[in-house]
Amino acid sequence: MPPITVNQEAKRAANLRVLQRMDNQIIDIVGSATHVVLYEFNSSAQQWEKRNCEGSLFVVKRSDVPRFNMVVLNRSSKENLVVTLTSSFQMQMREPYLIFRLATNDSNEQKIHGIWFFNSEEREATSNILDRIVKTLDLGEGESSTKSDNVKSMSHTEATASLLSALRIDRKEVANSAAEEQGTEDKDISAQNGNEERQQLQSVELDKKSLQLSLMSLLQEDKFIDLIHAQYLKVVRARKKTSG
Repeated sequence: MPPITVNQEAKRAANLRVLQRMDNQIIDIVGSATHVVLYEFNSSAQQWEKRNCEGSLFVVKRSDVPRFNMVVLNRSSKENLVVTLTSSFQMQMREPYLIFRLATNDSNEQKIHGIWFFNSEEREATSNILDRIVKTLDLGEGESSTKSDNVKSMSHTEATASLLSALRIDRKEVANSAAEEQGTEDKDISAQNGNEERQQLQSVELDKKSLQLSLMSLLQEDKFIDLIHAQYLKVVRARKKTSG
């Protein structure tokens, strides 16, 4: 990391003063991003919708509980985004968003939100900072971080395989069905360590919120939709043969 210049330090101090006017319990800035935009996932339309919130993002430390917050100083309205960071905070970094859950103001319902970063390197840095904070809170509250770490660090491939395994969908069979639908001859999928991989994936237990978050993320991937659609067609055709 390059040394902090006088200008950078002055800018940091100015930002801290602005944040402290909003919340006098803030004592430090542990991470920041120059410009971000907030999106919300519309489950009915199955698409991301831009919210009226964009500006600089800060991860701050407070002198009182909650000890850490994620704040976006909103340039679009007077209402800033403040997300409380706890040991149960769940996120996933999926290009081009940092995805997390956020309760709405008018209900206890939690919706899927995504933060778009102008600078992709800042998105990755922010994700790493948030991950360290959540792990620290896990240890501080005497909770086991093993289960949450499995969910948070789960890659796209592992999340897909885990969901398919839980639903008892064979990946090779589904992929071959998809290849048949597309008229391709490329049906061969490596089966090396297949049984061991399946047993490991079946041992991963997703809670309801983690499952929903994973599904929302996976629904953005064409490959995942192709697999599910191929399995759907297989089931429909099998039922037609049975009824016929």
